[in-house]
Amino acid sequence: MTNLDEQLKQLAISAQQSPALSDGRQIALRQLVNGILSSGRLCHPQRGLFSGRYEEIYDEAMQDLMLYVCRSIDKYDPERASVMAWVNVLLDRRFFREAVPKVLGQPSVQRVTLDNLDELASANEPPALTELLRECLETDPAGLFKRECLEGRSSVNFQTVALRRLAGMSWQEISAEFDVRVGTVSSFYSRCLAKFSQYMKAYCQAS
Repeated sequence: MTNLDEQLKQLAISAQQSPALSDGRQIALRQLVNGILSSGRLCHPQRGLFSGRYEEIYDEAMQDLMLYVCRSIDKYDPERASVMAWVNVLLDRRFFREAVPKVLGQPSVQRVTLDNLDELASANEPPALTELLRECLETDPAGLFKRECLEGRSSVNFQTVALRRLAGMSWQEISAEFDVRVGTVSSFYSRCLAKFSQYMKAYCQAS
């Protein structure tokens, strides 16, 4: 077992041994996800297929995989496999295959935005979808939202912008706060929504 494998294993065990929603578990999970993403050892299923759409499918699969790791870390058995072996099997046999119809546009898959989630909230039993969405954005279990930054402005990330929109701030108010043009920040937000919509929907549905 390599040093990386041992580090990831210990982070997984630390997360499993920490109470759900505790700071200890969240810290261990963020470090685990960062280690997985930076390992250089993630597989690329069916590479060469889906010309022009492969990266989009792969990104979709990775978002779902990282959410699964954060929500289902207790299913990992350190006695059976390394963390990288576990996630690569999941990526190859489940999440990449599930991402293909999502990205290629099966009619049964609904893309969601913050706006229509907000509209749906009033029709749901507590906790409302807006609260689940706020929880998703604030906890950022896989650390994805904080890493998605406006080019040249590391302090302006998807998490900060989305939380302000969810709180009812106008584009003019957000533009003034961050000293960024309205068109620039709103376009950034729209791109992030397209990238993370299925991830956020999966989080809300699983809660």
